[in-house]
Amino acid sequence: MCFVTRSLALADPESRQLEIHSPDAKHTVVLRGKDSATAQAWFSAIHATVSDLLTRVITEVREQLGSTGLAGGREIRHLGWLAEKVPGDSEKRWRPALVVLTEKDLLIYDSMPRRKEAWFSPVHTYPLLATRLVHSGPGKGSPQAGMDLSFATRTGTQQGIETHLFRAEVSRDLSHWTRSIVQGCHDSAELAVEISTACTYKNQECRLTIHYENGFSVTTEPQEGAFPKTVIQAPYEKLKTSSDDGIRMLYLDFGGKDGELNTVTENNLLFDLKVTCLKS
Repeated sequence: MCFVTRSLALADPESRQLEIHSPDAKHTVVLRGKDSATAQAWFSAIHATVSDLLTRVITEVREQLGSTGLAGGREIRHLGWLAEKVPGDSEKRWRPALVVLTEKDLLIYDSMPRRKEAWFSPVHTYPLLATRLVHSGPGKGSPQAGMDLSFATRTGTQQGIETHLFRAEVSRDLSHWTRSIVQGCHDSAELAVEISTACTYKNQECRLTIHYENGFSVTTEPQEGAFPKTVIQAPYEKLKTSSDDGIRMLYLDFGGKDGELNTVTENNLLFDLKVTCLKS
């Protein structure tokens, strides 16, 4: 399960190199061809061979994990190497990242786990329900030379929004990853059925609930001796626009005189909202 890539460890202005990184991310072999065409031919052949082995790798990992699955019953849907942009770096530097997609989460490892226990300790664990794809490029057709086949994800967490920029090696990989992540977000929303969170609406403590089929509702928090009161109830088709400040403020416009909803809510709900709306 080596990572076959280009221009990761060393700059390659002449496009004559390819790199093979070991599964433990500790060793790298850099091969240099006599010209760019030779390097591309070798890269394509080796990368295709590694890609053909992915199905076998996923099967072996599932067998290694056994009936418990990954981290408490999560099934591996897809895994593979991607280049991840180093966060906070002013220059566009990349590093290897093993990314695993389950039915509920996006997991990131800095190397291929060898022992069963290591699979339960990813560097990052992001719930798909709170994650969305925010960028994918280039567009349709063959990419231009030197153009990154990249995509980005954003996840709402209790610490704020976390963004990751990934680079695929070939167009087919980019399409597979972006399609799998979007579908995973949709499926996760369907599995959740309903999410709710405390919020503040017009200086009143309320609860915002988003149901997979029934849409949005805002209810007052129940007081002693009283039942909660429904403030707003609206289906998805009435939602005209939505926006947020990327932190806590959420704005929804359902149209009409009283259709504006401006609340302060929990960070991760901003993304739960967008995923659920998209699926519905």
